[in-house]
Amino acid sequence: MIFVLIFAAFLIVPEKSFCDPLVQFEQGVTEYFRTKFRPDYLKPSIKEALKTSDKVEKDTRSCALCRIIAKIVIEWRRRGAQKDLIADISKDLCTLFIDIGYVSCVGYIDITIDKFLYIIDNKPDITPERFCAIRLQENGCEDPNYAPWSIGLPPGHSPPLPKKSPGQKKNILHLTDIHYDPLYQPESNPNCDAVLCCESTSGPPKSSNDGAGFWGDYGVCDIPWHSFEDLLNQITKQHKKVDWVYFTGDIISHQVWNTSKESNQLYITKVLEKLQNTFGTTPVYPILGNHEAHPTDFYPPQSITGDLSIKWLFHYIAEEWSRWLPTSSLSTIRQGGFYTVLVKPGYRIIALNSNVCFTYNIWLVYDDVDPYNQLQWLSDTLLEAEKNQEAVHILSHVPPGDIECHQQWSHEFRRIIERFHNTITGQFNGHTHYDELKVFFNTSDKDDVINVAFNGGSFTTFVGLNPNYRIYTADENQGRILDYDQWTYNLSEANKDPHTNPKWYKLYSFKDMYGFEASDLPQYGKLVKNMSKDAEVLQNYHRLQVRNSTVALSKNCGKSCLHNLLCTIVSVEYKDLVKCQKQKLPKVNDEL
Repeated sequence: MIFVLIFAAFLIVPEKSFCDPLVQFEQGVTEYFRTKFRPDYLKPSIKEALKTSDKVEKDTRSCALCRIIAKIVIEWRRRGAQKDLIADISKDLCTLFIDIGYVSCVGYIDITIDKFLYIIDNKPDITPERFCAIRLQENGCEDPNYAPWSIGLPPGHSPPLPKKSPGQKKNILHLTDIHYDPLYQPESNPNCDAVLCCESTSGPPKSSNDGAGFWGDYGVCDIPWHSFEDLLNQITKQHKKVDWVYFTGDIISHQVWNTSKESNQLYITKVLEKLQNTFGTTPVYPILGNHEAHPTDFYPPQSITGDLSIKWLFHYIAEEWSRWLPTSSLSTIRQGGFYTVLVKPGYRIIALNSNVCFTYNIWLVYDDVDPYNQLQWLSDTLLEAEKNQEAVHILSHVPPGDIECHQQWSHEFRRIIERFHNTITGQFNGHTHYDELKVFFNTSDKDDVINVAFNGGSFTTFVGLNPNYRIYTADENQGRILDYDQWTYNLSEANKDPHTNPKWYKLYSFKDMYGFEASDLPQYGKLVKNMSKDAEVLQNYHRLQVRNSTVALSKNCGKSCLHNLLCTIVSVEYKDLVKCQKQKLPKVNDEL
């Protein structure tokens, strides 16, 4: 985001509907490159160009700014502009566009500049439109020349799994988005001007009462180690029987300007060893998050070698995960960070590296066609599972249909789910830090629910959330999710006494809350209809989404917020989400 907005601060070929601020901005950035001095009128032109309260207009202007910046940077680089010039201007523009502080801007540019320049230098057909349509997809930027791609799918649909008598009930622990911060410091500033606060470098708080809490903070903060230890102590004390663990990614903190391969490896190993020491012989099935990469979010294609390659992470993580995974799963981990495991006859796990679709992964600009051949592998693996009458759980960090998941990847993933929906008995995600549902409807029958994805929330409180973990109750024969319990604690109450462990409590049971088993797909259609008609039901979903955080709930999710919330539940690919969000708000309820 930082670099894109920086780039987006470079050029503007404003559309005629825009006036002087954009023209001045383009002239100002061009002059900056030519003279190496920032003109006085540049900063006011940026402020003026973005001065609008209308979201549609702001998105349109953001796309225009992005195209301008990308155009100028590409042109100047191809005229011979050196790395230092582009980096120095980028750092300065970063501070003008984003309120994250100079240190964050400098650090982020320093660790990403080589990647951006490689893409410009080695992709002759790169255009500003392509760059911005990917990086600012959430703003609705478009590339009229984009060429969609597709994977090969076998014809037909997966047959229903053979009926089996209920097996033993298994307890599956779902952990996600830990975001351990080794620099977390109680009493530090939780609302600094950096991407991440509550650190020893964040400075003092505004007042002595505003300092970061001992167990965590609702500010722009991640989690200290002692809080992670408390989480694991709570799980082992409260739940005597955990049969296996799903960990859906993101160990590394949000300190995106100060990562390295070595530090990421250090903290990943520390967390994984703690999980192994805690759960012993209990299998843990982990996946990568976008923050495990260095730089954060950057997952380059297989063709990229040398210092820019991501092979270091895949080979390292294959070795780390081998403490739980069979040798047969390691080859695809080394290829692209994904794998499959047969847990028991008839029950398979497929673990994906969906971070490749995250639009912050700027390597998508270089090559977005099925990175690591992963989606084709997913289809092929599901076909084999179908032939063998295996039930499948899919683990994936970035949820399906996320507004920041590349739209073509999202579209192809949805095609795969629809083709194999009877084989897939559960999907499990993280990334957003929210407790969320994603409901898949049949594209040929809008009332037919064919699958559902569960987002486990997050242990980190980033930003304004209470921490949580989840325990699923599943039938061991086919992995059908019967119920789950969401556990959390009130962070404000916990921080009142650093010497007393947080008071964890069960926030809710899915079955008790919604009145049906979590594997009863038709009931999700009824639930969604109920949400669309009754704002109170949707407000309750939002309350659970943020784990009853008074800080998050104080922002008041009104009519538009609830409408968008409903859209995120029923939209499992980008185009559907955009279409839903543009629809008029329902009139069935004055509150909604």
